Amino acid sequence: MSRGLPARALAAAAALFAMAAAALAAPQDLSYSLPTENDALCRGDNEGYYMYCDRLFEGQKSQPWQAGSYGLVRNPFRIHNGQVLYSRMHEGVDVKPLRRDADGVPLDPVRPIAPGTVAYVSEKPGLSNYGRYVVVAHEVPEGTIYSLYAHLASVSCKVGQHVGRGDELGILGYSGVGLDKRRAHCHLELCLMVNSAYEKFAPPANKHGNFNGLNLVSVNAADFLLASRGGKLVSFSGYLSRLPEHYRVRVPRVGTMDLLRRHRFLYKGTPGRVPAPASLDIAFTAEGVPVAIYPADEEVQAPRIISCKPMPTLQQNVTVNRVKNSSRDAALTASGLRYVNQFLWLEGKYPPPAPAATPAPPAL
Repeated sequence: MSRGLPARALAAAAALFAMAAAALAAPQDLSYSLPTENDALCRGDNEGYYMYCDRLFEGQKSQPWQAGSYGLVRNPFRIHNGQVLYSRMHEGVDVKPLRRDADGVPLDPVRPIAPGTVAYVSEKPGLSNYGRYVVVAHEVPEGTIYSLYAHLASVSCKVGQHVGRGDELGILGYSGVGLDKRRAHCHLELCLMVNSAYEKFAPPANKHGNFNGLNLVSVNAADFLLASRGGKLVSFSGYLSRLPEHYRVRVPRVGTMDLLRRHRFLYKGTPGRVPAPASLDIAFTAEGVPVAIYPADEEVQAPRIISCKPMPTLQQNVTVNRVKNSSRDAALTASGLRYVNQFLWLEGKYPPPAPAATPAPPAL
């Protein structure tokens, strides 16, 4: 007999240790909180929560709080039936400061909306319209999602640092293009990463690796936070499934799409189906959020629109200029094709290399 613990006790201790290790290793479900002390959103006081924009429309000046909310909320235009629509996308929500010093400089600390790890910090405000910004990675059961905090006056965290709700990321400010002290705010986004290999094929001017704003597609962070009030656990996949599809794009199937590798819940077909589907259909919201991916049997060589929600104006006005024409003859714009190809990029496979130029005939 051993002089240590009985074998049964040792086995129980080992089992408890294994369970604890597994719990630490597995992605944890999350509840969420607001990024600053401003809680007007939870009280239904939108004007007290969102930072306004200065607007001049049809000769009238205004400062609508709606322009600080998420979605197609900027650049109003009036269509033939008198309805006012908006063509410019605002990817995040702009949170007003609550406290300022005697000179009007905001003092509000900015904190993560959920526990996570600091994935990126940009401390040079001139490198981006975001100014100084921080990206935090959150491990949820459906994969990794990201929160982004922009226009900071200062940053007080480092890449790789684990942060909880009470930890400070920085101070709310007005760094970045087009802002002044009067309109200081925290720009918050809640995002999926489009392609984890983005830095390999990004334009040469990219200064932010995979954490360039062009590689982060955002959902309505305020809407998501409201859904999680009172510590309620919100499923990110369930939230995405409730977003309305606006258009669907059929794309070539080239290996495993990076987005599907990281977020398997998006796929609505049978995993491991034999034979494999010839192509895939990506369903997008009007804002460009991918909400589902379906198998398709038609083989295609390049992305093309297969369905589009009818609108009382041209599609380019309501899809961040990614789809053009009416719903009957909808097609991807040049920027829409670039966007879809960003999801599909696979080194050495897609997009296929451009054909070699035909040599010019020799001069006579």
